[in-house]
Amino acid sequence: MTGMRNKKTSFFQIARHCVQAVAFILFPGLFITTFSSIKELAVTIASGSFTVSSMASQIVLVAAVLLITMLMGRFFCGFLCSFGAMGDLLRFIGSKLGIRRAPITEKTDKGLKMIKYVLLIAIVVFVWFLKLPVLDGNNDPWTVFGRITYLKGPDFAAMLSIGGVLLIAIMIGSLFIERFFCRYLCPLGAVFAATSGIRLFRIRKPRRNCGNCAACTRVCAMGIPLYQDDVISSGECIDCFKCKDICPRENISANPAPAIAAVAAASAITGFYYVGNLAGSLSTGSSAFATTTETGQGPYTDGTFTGSASGYHGTTKVQVTVANGYITNITILSYGDDEQFFSKAKTTIINEIIAAQDTNVSTVSGATFSSKGIIGAVENALSGTTSSSDSAASDSAGDSPSSSSSGSSSSSASISNVADGTYTGSGTGLRGTTKVTVTVSGGAITAVTIDSYQDDAEYFNRAKTTVINEIISQQSVNVSAVSGATFSSNGIMEAVANALGLEYTNTNTTNSSSGMNGHGR
Repeated sequence: MTGMRNKKTSFFQIARHCVQAVAFILFPGLFITTFSSIKELAVTIASGSFTVSSMASQIVLVAAVLLITMLMGRFFCGFLCSFGAMGDLLRFIGSKLGIRRAPITEKTDKGLKMIKYVLLIAIVVFVWFLKLPVLDGNNDPWTVFGRITYLKGPDFAAMLSIGGVLLIAIMIGSLFIERFFCRYLCPLGAVFAATSGIRLFRIRKPRRNCGNCAACTRVCAMGIPLYQDDVISSGECIDCFKCKDICPRENISANPAPAIAAVAAASAITGFYYVGNLAGSLSTGSSAFATTTETGQGPYTDGTFTGSASGYHGTTKVQVTVANGYITNITILSYGDDEQFFSKAKTTIINEIIAAQDTNVSTVSGATFSSKGIIGAVENALSGTTSSSDSAASDSAGDSPSSSSSGSSSSSASISNVADGTYTGSGTGLRGTTKVTVTVSGGAITAVTIDSYQDDAEYFNRAKTTVINEIISQQSVNVSAVSGATFSSNGIMEAVANALGLEYTNTNTTNSSSGMNGHGR
């Protein structure tokens, strides 16, 4: 009988891992989407910009996941979270490699579990509301995980980032401690732990029927001291039922049966996920067209232009229509990003670009990479279409992978006329100010050091070394911009010109920065 029970319960675990695999394929970023949705709701409510129509998908997903967690427990973590599945897989690999579990006392484990609550509070305060860019782009290990596990084309280059380093550290920890990230670091896990403690679905194990084995505690993926309780009420429980499988006395039960509860909870979350996506599509619409009320001649050359840039997964291509010098229409031709993220960014970014007649707009929270893909593609399409009364047609190809033009500039003074010394100057990049220190020796530029910048690191780093080397090699600020990092390139060139008092027209801005003298140091 015991053999039959073990065979039956092991089948449950096989089924659970199959569900994890299916969830990984269908919606690998569900944990990211859920946490981002909580963020968007909190931020819009706090700012007074919340509307049901604009937040439809977020409302459906968050309400469903939290309600199901409060009623049934953390089936999300045990069955549907791809990051949790990675933790399970790594611990399994670790055990097969002979890596023993790290010996952690109950007291230490309890203290370490508080870290995720501290991280949640820090993220809410500093990232959500103070908007510090500490988790932007590839600084976030969740984002990097999503990029390298994308089945249609993994982006392993994302591992060469702060988020990549953090992800590697998490993976190493998972080899030694089961559900390492879930236990101690997951901010979404902190939300679930706080809400699942009141759940109606409970696992019961009357201690009067227990022996002295404490096998349930030893096998618990979340390190819960199960031997202490008759009813498992800890918010840390992820409903994996490994404790039920291991119990030699069959003393652990739940009502309804674990299989029924798991199927019901996982199916409900999956269903609401797709309902939320549908609600989001209906609320944002699929239009890629907006109009401008500007009059007179605008800054761009009339015509229809196409451009492309990299999004989260693959290339985003757009068509931009300009009439009377103004952007009047932006149409998405194709994209490789996940629908849920791209749809979230599309309408907002397009409307903001057309309203501002500028690509220097804010990205959409929860869809940063998709937003940058659209922005970069529009910048690429508009490359070479800007005009100014003070200069000939100039380039405005932004930091997009397909752009390759250089900024428009002219030097009215020779670098050889600049006195030896060290000078500082600043220029305008894509996101803000770039500051440099320039060393002149023997009438020539010998060194250019970046003091600070505000552009996205992935683009700025692409421009930095090449542009600096070209400036020193050619002894001129009028060098070619780096393809895919034009705005950052122009910002560096302007900053060097500014430091040395040379004339330079930066096409990143509508105003010329000619003849601005740098400050010697």
